[in-house]
Amino acid sequence: MMRRVALCVLLVSSAAVVAAASPAAADDARIIAFMTGAAERPNPGDPDAIGRAYITINDAANQLCVTLQWARVDGTLSGLHIHIAPTTSAGPIVVPFQTPPSARTGVFRQCVTVANETTLDNIAANPQAYYINLHSTPLYPGGALRGQLRRI
Repeated sequence: MMRRVALCVLLVSSAAVVAAASPAAADDARIIAFMTGAAERPNPGDPDAIGRAYITINDAANQLCVTLQWARVDGTLSGLHIHIAPTTSAGPIVVPFQTPPSARTGVFRQCVTVANETTLDNIAANPQAYYINLHSTPLYPGGALRGQLRRI
């Protein structure tokens, strides 16, 4: 139990540091997702894994940045994406990222330019219609962790 509390404190404090270090302009969207294996659809993902994704959108640069923190993910990491779908189903990829380096626990940051400006506008305006997930093989190729997006 103490390990779980310590891990949660680590994830919360790390996110606070990321938020403080990444000031956003007034037109930027700030979004967060709390990720679990149980949230993965259609099949559950890694049962003891947890994660958090902190996302910023910069409309002027057509850029989306993610800082991903994860813990206890089994297997080899094999993908990181934002999809469009409600919490009850899986959906198509709308923003792909590079695959984070494989590690059971880690932190990954990447900014991508999104050519379709409408996609960024839609994510910023209606983040709860999107989710982010982290895949791992061979155990969770459909997704080890998933979290629905929401504004901070």
